[in-house]
Amino acid sequence: MNALADKYGDKIAILGFICNQFGHQSNGNEEEFIATLKSVRPGGGFEVKSPQVQLFKKCEVNGSKALPLFSWLKDRQKVPFGKAGDSKGNGVADNDAITQADKAVLWAPISRSDIAWNFEKFLVAPSGKFVRRYSRYYLIDDIATDIEPLLQ
Repeated sequence: MNALADKYGDKIAILGFICNQFGHQSNGNEEEFIATLKSVRPGGGFEVKSPQVQLFKKCEVNGSKALPLFSWLKDRQKVPFGKAGDSKGNGVADNDAITQADKAVLWAPISRSDIAWNFEKFLVAPSGKFVRRYSRYYLIDDIATDIEPLLQ
């Protein structure tokens, strides 16, 4: 996030939404989430450093209580974009995996377009037009190739 914000400055806005629907990894409040980013994942003292990065309060992204924004985003592209193949060796393509057998699904109803896990990404043009949905394995830095044409 910080690298994209540094590269593009005020030409972009990066919105981060805290969600506890993926393995109860965000049980605490927003301040505790920021501390987790800094110390655990990605760790190494990570901090959101740019005013172009906005973190929002904890919300739901799947199920009947999903924010309307996420219902709209998921409706635009049902399956995330990503490299073909099964890089994790779990028997399904990276961009098609919804959840692992050892993970409980914490929302209902379950939909084919549900966000699978932390760090799925969506790109929306400055005009508000949907551009692309990226799998959780898609590198944030690689989104730059889709951002460049939008800024011309």
